[in-house]
Amino acid sequence: MNGIHRKGFAALAVLGFTVTFAAQASAQQLKAPDDIKTTLRLLVQVSNDFKRQITNKNFARVPHEFMEYTEAADAVRTAMKGESADLKAKVEPRLKAAVAAYQKVSDMSAKETDVDKLMAEHAKAVTAMNALFDLFPAALRPDPNLPPPGRGRGRG
Repeated sequence: MNGIHRKGFAALAVLGFTVTFAAQASAQQLKAPDDIKTTLRLLVQVSNDFKRQITNKNFARVPHEFMEYTEAADAVRTAMKGESADLKAKVEPRLKAAVAAYQKVSDMSAKETDVDKLMAEHAKAVTAMNALFDLFPAALRPDPNLPPPGRGRGRG
């Protein structure tokens, strides 16, 4: 019985190493991981700007944030140009879904002044954006809870 546990443990260890190396290989196979990481971080920053405008009841500013979101989405597409056709085929529909979700928030902001309703729609948009992020290695995914570079930090 003890030999079986050792073999099972060894098999699990090998499987764990294989998964770890596959994830690292996936990140290394990207031709422009730094560019992709930067553009994904831009999406989060603009999403946070959406949230800030809604929270501050600055609804007239939300469509401008949507324009910035579409520019960030275009930057993602540009960063993806040299990547595999398979990855691009997976990224594009999720990117379109995220852009459409943020457009819905933008369109609502022209008529809706209920912060809670807009925030609920924003939460759906964030979910769509996170579905896009799931296609990339964890090391490239931005942390939406971190402040953008240069904000909230002392500048020396």
